[in-house]
Amino acid sequence: MVSNDVSIHTTPGALLVGRLHVDLCRLASAICRR
Repeated sequence: MVSNDVSIHTTPGALLVGRLHVDLCRLASAICRR
C-alpha cells in the first residue's frame, strides 16, 4: 500500500502538516459546537 510506504518515510514537513491538520480539525469542531 502506498500510504504505508509514505508513513514509513515521514518527513518533518509531513509531521508539521499533520499537526496543522489536527489543529484545523479541533478548530472546526469548536466552531461547529457553537
